[in-house]
Amino acid sequence: MSEQKEASALVAVLGESRWVGVTLARAYLGLLKGTEDSIISRQIYNSGSMTMVRARESLAKIKSSGFLNFIPPRKKLGSAENPITKLFPAAITEQQFLTNIDSLREKRPSIDYEDQRFSGHTLADFRLIEAGLDVPINVKNAGTRFENAKQLVGLEPNDCIPIPVYKAYDALEKIPNLLYAVSVDYSLIQSINKGLIPLFDEEEEITWEILNSHSGSHLRDAEDRFVYGMTQKYWGKMQFAVLGTEFRLISARKAIRILQKHPKRTPGIGLRAWGTGANAEVNVHISIAEETKPWKEICERIYEKGLVDIIRAVNRKHTEVVYDPEI
Repeated sequence: MSEQKEASALVAVLGESRWVGVTLARAYLGLLKGTEDSIISRQIYNSGSMTMVRARESLAKIKSSGFLNFIPPRKKLGSAENPITKLFPAAITEQQFLTNIDSLREKRPSIDYEDQRFSGHTLADFRLIEAGLDVPINVKNAGTRFENAKQLVGLEPNDCIPIPVYKAYDALEKIPNLLYAVSVDYSLIQSINKGLIPLFDEEEEITWEILNSHSGSHLRDAEDRFVYGMTQKYWGKMQFAVLGTEFRLISARKAIRILQKHPKRTPGIGLRAWGTGANAEVNVHISIAEETKPWKEICERIYEKGLVDIIRAVNRKHTEVVYDPEI
């Protein structure tokens, strides 16, 4: 395959991405068109990936060796064969949740929402809004079963979802009404590999392969453009993969309450030698059946009483006697 074809694919599929791979591909195509070196060097510099000196040096190397050799290789961790495959479940799950929000708005037109996914990777993906009130929502896909759940946290593997502790604490400080909307679907990655990847056209397939083998500055920008672009383009053919999947909701406040009441649900806090039995990220593990609410129930409450009812439920309090040691 010619580098011209690869460069053209990256520019066509990823558009104005700030990723250094696209910057170098655009420079390479500029050289082929006979654009002046000074103009191309300035374009590389303006992308924010390099200093002007480095831009000139890179351009000289591209002239002699092409552009792909100067995109840093991606270090693949663990057994991940396709590093960005893990991003597709999130995008597809979010798209499915958007259809649920649309259904909610049809039944209660006073509800609106904001999409916050592309505002800098904040704690919330969406915000439900009504009468000056808002409920932030973080959409998650639980795609890997915690097989050692019974042994390590006392829950059945099929009744266990993780919530990252540091994110939940951060939410309590910044957006205390945050809800997690979790889709438990252990077959989604397989569905993506079988149902989505084969839909790519030639330029998309080239871009997919290059993204999976290269890294470099502003890589996440390119990944997001590719993943969300492909999800939207092929949603009509891919939505079958999540049809019927139920969202279960729990607030960040309740997740922290469970951590406080049941520290053994959080290996690393309540369990010795935790690194031998589970992922290194510290999660509090939640019972799906006992500690989350189905999206259908949340919707019914919003239909009948409005968003204020959900906010009250998240912030419910009760009095109890607790230890308060002086020493």
